[in-house]
Amino acid sequence: MRLSLSLAAKFLSVIVLFGVFYSYAMFQGGFVSWFLFYSFLPIILYLFLLLLYPISNWTVSRKLSKHIVRASENVEAEIHLYRKIPFPLYYCVVEEFFPESLQKKDTNRMKYRHMDKADLLEEKRVVKAIFFPWFRRHLTVSYTLDNVPRGEHHLKAFRIKTGDFFGFVKKEHIYLTDSYMLVYPYQRDISFRQNVTSFDEGTTASYTINARNTNVVTGVREYMPGDRFSWIDWKNTAKKNTVMTKEFEQEKSTSILVVLDACQTTGLNEVAFEGSIEVTGSLLKYIKNNSSQVSFLALGEEKIFVPFDQSPEKLETASNYLARIQPGGTASFSQQMSGELRKIPNGLVTFLVTTHLEWSAISSVEDLKKKSRKIILFLIKPTSQVTEEDTRIIHHLSSSGISVNVLTEEQLTQQKFEVST
Repeated sequence: MRLSLSLAAKFLSVIVLFGVFYSYAMFQGGFVSWFLFYSFLPIILYLFLLLLYPISNWTVSRKLSKHIVRASENVEAEIHLYRKIPFPLYYCVVEEFFPESLQKKDTNRMKYRHMDKADLLEEKRVVKAIFFPWFRRHLTVSYTLDNVPRGEHHLKAFRIKTGDFFGFVKKEHIYLTDSYMLVYPYQRDISFRQNVTSFDEGTTASYTINARNTNVVTGVREYMPGDRFSWIDWKNTAKKNTVMTKEFEQEKSTSILVVLDACQTTGLNEVAFEGSIEVTGSLLKYIKNNSSQVSFLALGEEKIFVPFDQSPEKLETASNYLARIQPGGTASFSQQMSGELRKIPNGLVTFLVTTHLEWSAISSVEDLKKKSRKIILFLIKPTSQVTEEDTRIIHHLSSSGISVNVLTEEQLTQQKFEVST
């Protein structure tokens, strides 16, 4: 109804314009007045045709150079417009609509230089291109999405505007076309000062992340994604005409649990939360590459528990979760952890990643310690926001045998950071 009224008003304005020129020629008379009338007649005819010309039936598409990317990378985008009727258009404006998830940027490690200023990562993305198509049928608009942030992004619509030379007639149409992009968190290398594992001999505990004692071969099996090239048993591979790998004796304490605290808290630092996602993803990558058995537990609005399994599907589940997760949930970390403790087996090495510490969560961490051989806690926080209460909690945790790593701007701006276990 609103569109039809707007079209009727535009038709009326063109008719009035035609009537003004015709009346002037009729009442004024003479060569000049009729010359003006006939001179503007093609323009008035063009305005009528432009009103009738539909811009809503164009064939449009949006193409992205990549749909699966890492945070801080650039993505090239192209909008293609095709129209069957080569009606002359003086100008055309294409305006992209960006979702809220893309109204910020990820500057890789440099975003941690000012962790306490999350607003520096906000970016108002505007893409508005103007060109002059005239009789061309195929039009292309290209732009670059730089420093894309982690998350799940949907580009759902863009707007096309056009009009005449003088601005008497203006037309626009919004095209709905969905382009999907999944951005995984940036990952970096981690080194451990102390490796943790338990051997059968002796009573002293030593730790390592390596999952396999590669000196003791117990059998062979078919190759699985993630197996090392050096494990291939070439003799059995030739016999069975399929790639076979050696199986090794599993060491005793190589099962690792990675816990991510994604619960919403008052005053949550967005940059620190991104840091916790990156640290979690880097831990999972490191443990996977070192062939340890790893399980993953995330607490927040969307809880997820991935049990011990090196299958690509389970690891892909954890990676997709880390790409999509945002802080949320009404229950606190301690409340959610209390409900998940029964799922966690005994004797694990646990990595706990969080952006805040509070006394109410200490009991849950201590309950988790009772089921774990060792807990290594990662606190992601700007230096300026580490309070005296945080220091007291860290001292309490350290005195109870929990290793605490505080990762601030100094560590997170490094390509490779070192942590203690």
